[in-house]
Amino acid sequence: MIKLSLRTFVHYRLYSLINLLGLALSLTCVIIIARYIYSELTVDRFNTKLDRIYITTVERFGNQGNCFLHGIYNPNNEQNFVDISKHPGVEKHASFIYHHGDEVAFDNRTYKPNLLVIDSVFLQTLDYRVIAGANNICRPEDAFLTEAFAAKVFGKEDPIGKTFSYSSVNKTVTVVGIIRQPSHKSMLSFDMLVSSELVEEWGHSPQSLILLYPKVDYHDVNSRYNEFTQSGYWWRDSVRYQLFPYKDVYFNKHTFGFLHGNIVYISILSGIGILLLLIGLVNYINIHSVVMLRRNREFGMKKVFGAGSGRIFVQLFVENLLLTVVASVLAFWLVTILSPFVENTFDIRQYPNLRFDICLAITLIVLLPAVVSLAPCLRYRYFSPLRSLRSINAGNKSLFSRKFFLGFQYFITMGLIVVSLFFVRQLNFMLDKDLGFRTQNIIQVPFVEFQSTRAFNMSPEEYREYKAKIKTINIMLKQKMTEFPLTEHWSFGYFPIRKAPASFKITVADKETECHLFASDEAWFKVFDIQLLEGRLWNDELENSNPYNFIVTESTLKQLGIADYREALMQPIQRLWYTGSLDDLKTNPPYRIVGVVKDFHATHLSQRIEPTVFHFKNLSVTEPVMVAFAPERRQEVIEFMKNLHDELIGGEFTYSFIEDEITAMYNEDKKVAVICTVFTGIAIMISMLGLFGISLFDIRQRRKEIAIRKINGAQIIDIIRLLLRKYFVVLSIAFAASIPIALFAIYKYLENFAHKASVSWWLFATALAVTIAISLCTLLYQTYKAGNENPAEVIKSET
Repeated sequence: MIKLSLRTFVHYRLYSLINLLGLALSLTCVIIIARYIYSELTVDRFNTKLDRIYITTVERFGNQGNCFLHGIYNPNNEQNFVDISKHPGVEKHASFIYHHGDEVAFDNRTYKPNLLVIDSVFLQTLDYRVIAGANNICRPEDAFLTEAFAAKVFGKEDPIGKTFSYSSVNKTVTVVGIIRQPSHKSMLSFDMLVSSELVEEWGHSPQSLILLYPKVDYHDVNSRYNEFTQSGYWWRDSVRYQLFPYKDVYFNKHTFGFLHGNIVYISILSGIGILLLLIGLVNYINIHSVVMLRRNREFGMKKVFGAGSGRIFVQLFVENLLLTVVASVLAFWLVTILSPFVENTFDIRQYPNLRFDICLAITLIVLLPAVVSLAPCLRYRYFSPLRSLRSINAGNKSLFSRKFFLGFQYFITMGLIVVSLFFVRQLNFMLDKDLGFRTQNIIQVPFVEFQSTRAFNMSPEEYREYKAKIKTINIMLKQKMTEFPLTEHWSFGYFPIRKAPASFKITVADKETECHLFASDEAWFKVFDIQLLEGRLWNDELENSNPYNFIVTESTLKQLGIADYREALMQPIQRLWYTGSLDDLKTNPPYRIVGVVKDFHATHLSQRIEPTVFHFKNLSVTEPVMVAFAPERRQEVIEFMKNLHDELIGGEFTYSFIEDEITAMYNEDKKVAVICTVFTGIAIMISMLGLFGISLFDIRQRRKEIAIRKINGAQIIDIIRLLLRKYFVVLSIAFAASIPIALFAIYKYLENFAHKASVSWWLFATALAVTIAISLCTLLYQTYKAGNENPAEVIKSET
């Protein structure tokens, strides 16, 4: 049977090669997408107890409905504090703190690892595999490294027992263990683990992991701890801790601090993967049907000599199985070769899983040959031998099926072209839109990052020296920046960009809304050129004497129903934490509005413009320095800021531009546009391979008809027009069918977008033009060649 199958491949080698290439390309894309989706849907599945692990959320009284992840924290040992981890259903309670960006040093080399501060229960709760050294943290100075970070620092040298200088806390830590990269993607991204007992106070909010005993329902735990109780933390409000499934954090867009997945992005990739698989399968079936038409007599004779449908099915299945195996091996090889390119270009990281790869390969290798072999087997089962022995020219139904499958390929291809063009259009629309503030030629340079962990663990004398040093740097930096002639404006502070939704709650006359909150001063508004509509902007001298003022955007007034901003009194529900005051909010006077500025877009343009409030703050060197400059002065400004940084601070010099930060907001959209465009190109290649095979067969079948027409006076252009007419009829029908489907896909993608690019007619015209052009390139050579053949030789060879 295998020898017979190989002989068939050789005899129909051109069609087999077309099928092999088309199927291999299709399977390569499907495997890449399937691996990525599997890794996204199985995040943290290396944890054997994942279904019993929960993370705590906190909700403040008066701010119900606005929960956020936060660990159980009672630093002042409030007597009325209710600890949810004391529930009898809790098996373990672990805590950890994100501490990314801190510097550690080894052998006079400085590193900034992603650092996680953990307690001794952390590695007992989450199943990170320790491959060398101790199994857990036992002493305050113990530290664990990931396998990748250990290789980066030490190469092939054994890292166990090596020490790092942890400058942020002025301590030394010793490597006691190495952690292997998990077999599945993890929400927690870290390079180094250190003990929470290394210092007394870390200055960052903890996170709490709760492991429940089997069969304990977390809903019952939450209902038991549903009351608000007094907290000793900085907000001084009554709080309520609740459990949230750890496995659901990854796709929850309202949780922050973890790696997050994008379910919309996964849905788009799934759709693209399914369409590419369909194109590959339809292309395979179409070419295979051509081969089967040429084998009509072969199977008719077999049926005459007693071959049953089961034997025919086995032969076809083995033939298709061999070709699918070769295509699958080629596809997995291409995936391995292309993995670095895919990761760097598409940001689709591959997490190879042998079990998944085997299951996927078996599914493809078994199902595809079965589907392809079933139709011809049923055909020969119910057709009489006489009908099978007829000439292959008498196949109107087969001609219709070939047209249908070809039209289906055209339909998917043109739909993908339209959608990919729109994704690019929407991306450019968002990147080019006027956001309402200056978005070009502003550089941001951090000078002094306030190290809360170090400050919390300083003695009073050390802290006074630290503050005096910062004050001196602040004075010197202001003097240097004022003397620098190439700046248009400069200020301390941050870009007016927010990745999280608005969450700062304020009330006016018992009407409440959530706003974005920005700390700003007089110079800050000059840097970003935000337009004033009414009132005034900040005056540093005036605001220092009365800090209870706000500047708001016009949408804030509309949201709160304020007709005259001068009469409105705004009461924050949350404390402005950076004022340094721990006074109760009830003792603070309400804030007055002194100015109204034009709305601007602080978030991704898929979101509507949200209310925004500006609070005055004396910004200083603990915030980054921002400089607005003329475009031609960019390199000079960078050099000046680097020299200033080296003079005042020293160490690593980092900077960013506002245009880069804005572009980074749309990385996911850019990724979708690039992936859709590339995979659309692959779909076009597969469709053109199928078109080449079908047209080759059809033209060979009509050689005698073409010769007779030429004898009767037909010109080459008439022959070409005759041969192309059928394909362009199919293309036109497919184009008409693709329009509503493409529109549905576009509107479905945009349903949650507040700002949308228009769907223009040229998207569809371009898709049609591209498809026609590529089809002509595929068809013209063969039709021209057929039209130039000698009629006498053709008729002689066909008789």
